[in-house]
Amino acid sequence: MNGAVDEIVQHHRFIESWLRGEADPADVRSFLDMHTPDFTWYDPDGSLNTLPDMAPMMTEAHGAAPGLVLEIRDPRVLLNEDGMVVAAYEEHQRTPTSSNARRAVVIFTSAPDGRNGLRWRHLHETWIT
Repeated sequence: MNGAVDEIVQHHRFIESWLRGEADPADVRSFLDMHTPDFTWYDPDGSLNTLPDMAPMMTEAHGAAPGLVLEIRDPRVLLNEDGMVVAAYEEHQRTPTSSNARRAVVIFTSAPDGRNGLRWRHLHETWIT
């Protein structure tokens, strides 16, 4: 599997575990460290978030979705050059009471000390209706 595809899948395994309340709260620092300091993220509603926004969001979300099943579909690399990787995927979420899906495009920067040699630089999500 490609490093970017591996990273997308591993990142979302943690998010699933976190939202279910199964991940160790001490592991949130390692999760946040997988992002560049200038990380930006447009959520599906169009709100712009930054890395400093994520720490309190993650803390608050721990255990917020018991029974969550998070599935990554069709992860693929769109561009890989000059220390930057652009990838796309679909994220499908199911809980016992609801479901949603989104398309995402992520920009990674090369980082020899990052998991899979990458760090998350930018993420843009759009609802699938």
